[in-house]
Amino acid sequence: GSILVELESAEMLKDISELSARASELAIRETQLRNRRATVVSLLPLAQRHASESNTQTGRLDTITERGLVSAQRMDQALTSEYGAVSRLIELKGQSDALVEELTLVERSRTKVQAALVQLENFYDNGIMKAKVAGSVGARIPVAGQVVKVGDELLQINSGQAYIIAYLPDIYLFKVNPGAPVRVTGGAHHITGEVETILTVADALPAEFQNMFRPRDRSRLVRVKLPEDHGFAVSQKIRVSGCIAGWC
Repeated sequence: GSILVELESAEMLKDISELSARASELAIRETQLRNRRATVVSLLPLAQRHASESNTQTGRLDTITERGLVSAQRMDQALTSEYGAVSRLIELKGQSDALVEELTLVERSRTKVQAALVQLENFYDNGIMKAKVAGSVGARIPVAGQVVKVGDELLQINSGQAYIIAYLPDIYLFKVNPGAPVRVTGGAHHITGEVETILTVADALPAEFQNMFRPRDRSRLVRVKLPEDHGFAVSQKIRVSGCIAGWC
């Protein structure tokens, strides 16, 4: 089955926390704007009626004023009332239009932040990382509470066909070709493998293969294929010998 690893990523948790806080702020802001707009929308009909009635009243007073039946003071009061009603109506319409634009921007920002938060949470998956393949876990594994950075190696999972990377010595007494049988020995256990390919690269021998009294050795690499029931452990140190005429 899949290998599950639970870990804590400080940077990712920080990003999730910041996005969550930002999403909450935008949600609160969006609610406030909706409430303000609802109030403005409720007041608009009253403001329109007030402005309309004030205009009608002023028109009546104009007719009466021509007959000299209304004082200048009364007419001035009517005009002031009409001006206030119309100003209030224009102000409310402006607020309504501005709130619609601001609400649209806040909704877009909140949608983007929420989508980023969901994507980040899905990627983090509560610190559970799932291996894409089943296999054998290497000897080095994370410890509980370990904090990792992006790019840090958590563990190694060995999967697929088993093989050996052998270091070919500079001086060897047999010819090595792909497909040639070889003897693979590890302690008291030994089996016959097959040379899969002779790599065109060389690498430094591991520390356990080095001679401390000589310069650091580098040898050409050979990939050896093993049968399914090879019986060796992953990363085990083994010895590979050549076979000639059935004798290894």
